[in-house]
Amino acid sequence: MTRTETSSTGLPPNAAAALSYLAWWLSGLLFFLVERENRFVKFHAAQALVGLGTLWAVGLTFWVFAFAALFVSASAFKVLLYVAYGVWALGLIAWAVCLIRAWKGDEFELPWAGRIARRMAVKNGDGS
Repeated sequence: MTRTETSSTGLPPNAAAALSYLAWWLSGLLFFLVERENRFVKFHAAQALVGLGTLWAVGLTFWVFAFAALFVSASAFKVLLYVAYGVWALGLIAWAVCLIRAWKGDEFELPWAGRIARRMAVKNGDGS
């Protein structure tokens, strides 16, 4: 990838890829829908959507279960709430790493979400 190329958003690819992580899965969805040409940007947008979206959803699920557990046990509430916070903390770490690596121009893959994102980018991108 050369630094002079642009994405269909009009931004340099590394900036568009980093911005696709800015608001977790929401910005990933936006850039995934808007980007038409650049596979690098499409990959990072898909990874934000799949990887960070999944971590957010899992954290939210534990959070909801924690508050449902209040009717059963205060201990269960506390454990589930800490698990939710742990998942979200893991998400913050993944978010920061992905954002920085995208800004640097790296195609860093999250362990399981990267493969899915790569397939999504090739399927919906130009395949280059």
